[in-house]
Amino acid sequence: MKRFLLFSLVIVALAFGTSAFAATNSATLTVTGTIDSSISMTVESAGGTTSGTGTAAATSALGSISKYGSAPTGFTLARGASNWTLSSTVGVQVDKANLTSTDYTLTAQLGSAPASGVTWKLNGSTLSDSAATTLTSTGTYGSTGSYSWDIVVADSAAAAAIDNTINFTATSN
Repeated sequence: MKRFLLFSLVIVALAFGTSAFAATNSATLTVTGTIDSSISMTVESAGGTTSGTGTAAATSALGSISKYGSAPTGFTLARGASNWTLSSTVGVQVDKANLTSTDYTLTAQLGSAPASGVTWKLNGSTLSDSAATTLTSTGTYGSTGSYSWDIVVADSAAAAAIDNTINFTATSN
C-alpha cells in the first residue's frame, strides 16, 4: 500500500510539475473597416426574348422585325403612315443597403448612336448616346418600376441591324 501511495504521489507531482513549465503566448487581431452605403439595380423584365432578368445585364432579342410582320414576344406593333412603332415595357428594380435615402433618380442613355431612322424612347422621352434622360426622380427602393419602351422605325430606314444598349443609372437622392 505504501508503494501504491508513493507511486500516486510521484504521478501527481509529475503532472503538476509539467504544467508549471508549459509555455503560453497570446496574439491580437485589430479589425478596422467602414460600412459603405450601396445600391443595387437589376432589370426585372423587358419585351423580346429576354435572358438575364434579375441581373444587372439582361439581354432582349427581337429577332427579325418589319412593319408588316409580327411583333416580337412582349411587344405590340403600331403601323403609321411613314413609320412603325414597337412598344413594350422595361422593369427595373433598385435596392439599397445602409443608406438613409428614401428614393432615387433613374436615368437611361443609349450605348451608341441609334441606327439612322430609328428612335429609341423610354417613358415617352427620346434616348441618345450623348446625354442621359431622367426616367424618374422619385424611384421607390425595393419595387420594380415599369417604364414604357418604344422603338420607332421610319419607313425610310435601311434594312439593317438596330442593335444597341440601354444603360440605366440609379443615383440615391
